[in-house]
Amino acid sequence: MSWHSMGLGGPPTPYETGPEPAEPHSVSREPTYQSLRRSHRRFGVRATAVAVGGFLLYVLLSSFAPGLMNTTVSGHLTLGLALGLGQFVLMGVIVWRYLVHIRTRVTPVVRGLRGLVRHHETAARERAAFETRTAPREEEFRPW
Repeated sequence: MSWHSMGLGGPPTPYETGPEPAEPHSVSREPTYQSLRRSHRRFGVRATAVAVGGFLLYVLLSSFAPGLMNTTVSGHLTLGLALGLGQFVLMGVIVWRYLVHIRTRVTPVVRGLRGLVRHHETAARERAAFETRTAPREEEFRPW
């Protein structure tokens, strides 16, 4: 016997909670949703690889080629400083490409999936309303 069943508080045991209602139609099973996930994941992996690769290149050059990194490019600007500032440019380009990716590939698909979900919700509501109207009624006892 649990504390919860005796009315003494505490979290309910797993068997005392009801099962979660199963969704009749889940968007996650849609092929469009699956392709959206793959596309978004692929972009994230590529963007992360470019960002980490650029930073790793900078760190390795700083560690193993200090003479090259101290090469003067213009005035007091060295190659190491230029590459360090280039990290900000690289991050800006990655963010810009992410925004373009979201606007062109993700947003249109999400809008279509939202419409599909709304359609399924409306159909389910109409089906439930129809079933309540056509369900056989039990004998009703009304007071005089």
